[in-house]
Amino acid sequence: MNLTGLKERGAIVRRHFLEPILAADLIDGQGRLIDIGSGNGFPGAPLAILHPGLELVLVESSEKKSTFLWMILRGLGLKAAQVVTRRVCRRADLAEFLPARWVTYRAIRGRECLGDPGPTLLAPGGGLIAFVAGEEADELRTDPPPGLVFALRRDLPTTPGDAVILLKPRDEPGSPGRAD
Repeated sequence: MNLTGLKERGAIVRRHFLEPILAADLIDGQGRLIDIGSGNGFPGAPLAILHPGLELVLVESSEKKSTFLWMILRGLGLKAAQVVTRRVCRRADLAEFLPARWVTYRAIRGRECLGDPGPTLLAPGGGLIAFVAGEEADELRTDPPPGLVFALRRDLPTTPGDAVILLKPRDEPGSPGRAD
């Protein structure tokens, strides 16, 4: 269906399968996970496979990709999963799913679409996991979206310069941005 620009098998395995596995330990496997700009189902689908207790919501603006995602979810037997076809330009575009325990994104400028002060993005104990290039990782570290604080950066050995960033709710006990 030509859903990825990657053509080499090794690159596909590293980028689409290994990277979500490298971040799987950041998730406790409970609650709703919203994968924004899910595209071909990564990183959301592998994370849901590794954590079957997650309620997975794959958000994709392309009808073609959404149709593919529905086929994948059925094929994998992920019954607690759904696909939502819409463009996310601000938090309010996800209002009926918020707050979520987990939010993930890759290959979108998440800082731009989640940077408005709209609805509370994350439930207590959750986090936003962003698969980003180095420049955006630095931006998220110094200027996270409203209500969130930087918690962790993990460089990805699969793609030099790319990283997984974990942001946590600002008001969570013990979070870096909270004055306890």
